[in-house]
Amino acid sequence: MNLFVSFILRAISVFIKDGILYAEEDSNHCFIHTVECKAVMVFFHYCVLSNYFWLFIEGLYLFTLLVETFFPEKRYFYWYTIIGWGTPTICVTVWAVLRAHFDNIGCWDINDSAAIWWVIKGPVLASIMINFILFIGIIIILVQKLQSPDIGGNESSIYLRLARSTLLLIPLFGIHYTVFAFTPEDGFVVAVLYCFLNGEVQSEIKRKWRSWTVNRYFAVDMKHRHPSLASSGVNGGTQLSILSKSSSQIRMSSLQAETPAT
Repeated sequence: MNLFVSFILRAISVFIKDGILYAEEDSNHCFIHTVECKAVMVFFHYCVLSNYFWLFIEGLYLFTLLVETFFPEKRYFYWYTIIGWGTPTICVTVWAVLRAHFDNIGCWDINDSAAIWWVIKGPVLASIMINFILFIGIIIILVQKLQSPDIGGNESSIYLRLARSTLLLIPLFGIHYTVFAFTPEDGFVVAVLYCFLNGEVQSEIKRKWRSWTVNRYFAVDMKHRHPSLASSGVNGGTQLSILSKSSSQIRMSSLQAETPAT
């Protein structure tokens, strides 16, 4: 119930935020109704944080059910409620105080200060990553239980049940948020689509990689074959020139020795 209430509040806060911030075409409307805009943004961030924390509570609750044989649900439910609704209250209050004192610009819908923004972003990322670890732990427990001899069925039916359980847990734990949790905000998608997925760019990167690999191979090979030259501080190009000169001198001396005297 708390999890779905948090989803409802998150959706409502999005509608309210869009209705207040983008109700007028004037780009400076936030500077006219600053108190209203700031209050809406505080409510919006609180609802988003609460939703993430209740996803975390859901994962923690299911993991505890599988690990503990005797689960005192009433005792834990009190702490779950405090974490799910109380922790976002503390984080958003700290964020609002810092914004009011150090970054009190506009409607608080643009986060210019990265340090202050981490008061909101940090707990969100922490809840996502902890939930991902709990998700992996639950999958391991499910695999062990499905492979138990007490459970009938062949191997294909076991993996089918595991796949169904996994697909059910992914949206329930918010695992899909992990894909975009650490994505950089500025220019990452553009760089991937128009730069790193370009064939010419990939060919150039491969060429540079092969060149670096060959140079590194020859440097390591020269170091093992001629440790005295490598330890004397002479660079790779100087070593090659010295070796080529010495080899040419040896060939000249051998030719002179083979030539008969007149």
